Amino acid sequence: MTDARQGLARDVPRRGGAVVLARGRMLLIRYAPEDGHKYFIPGGGVEPGEAPSVTAERELAEETGLIATAERPLAVVRNSDRVEHYYLMRLGNPEHAEQRAAPGDLSPGQQLEWVDVALLPSTPVWPKRLAWRITEWSTNGWPDRPVELDDSIRDLHAPCDW
Repeated sequence: MTDARQGLARDVPRRGGAVVLARGRMLLIRYAPEDGHKYFIPGGGVEPGEAPSVTAERELAEETGLIATAERPLAVVRNSDRVEHYYLMRLGNPEHAEQRAAPGDLSPGQQLEWVDVALLPSTPVWPKRLAWRITEWSTNGWPDRPVELDDSIRDLHAPCDW
């Protein structure tokens, strides 16, 4: 059976991700694996009956303590056997977001970090192709419709070449 809105099999794992920007920086979760630092956009798995936008809001609150609303869909990223939905989030008070973000439901070795949006193309962020575009969009305007991207974790350290 497929989800008619996305053309996806219902049993395909899905993720909702929260793109949070404040003062020219983006909130990311930094992992410190042995092979070097990597960053991920906050978010998590979509629960049964939950819309990916609601997942993005819930996971952002759980992981960072920030309360935000999914303002617009930015991208659908196909990652081998999973589909990830990313949303630009609207914070109630973006001026104080950097001070209010606090690690919540994070795994050991993870921490929150604000990264300059201009540095995203050279930062190992998952999903990489979305991070490249966020830099462009934050300056030149957000897409009218979510873009569809295919990405691989193996490309995390690839240079931005578009």
